[in-house]
Amino acid sequence: MQHFALTLTPEGQVTLSAEARDALGIAPGEKLSLVVDDDGRATLAKQAPLHDLRSDARRARARARPSITPSDDPIGDYLLAEDARTKS
Repeated sequence: MQHFALTLTPEGQVTLSAEARDALGIAPGEKLSLVVDDDGRATLAKQAPLHDLRSDARRARARARPSITPSDDPIGDYLLAEDARTKS
């Protein structure tokens, strides 16, 4: 486990050192995800690619509402159709 010190600017920005960027495997312009738990601990991670997020959303949707019918969730239906389209 590696630890990096960060400083928050008056504008609310944080600069990641080259070592921190290398540890995360990120380059300028890439999206990051910051998650803060109930204890106030923060986790910074490289954001997953869109196809990973779609798969995660599809699995979560299936667990949450297994009996969903088409048109009950148009965004979910679109994501499922796109997923099926990209697999063929």
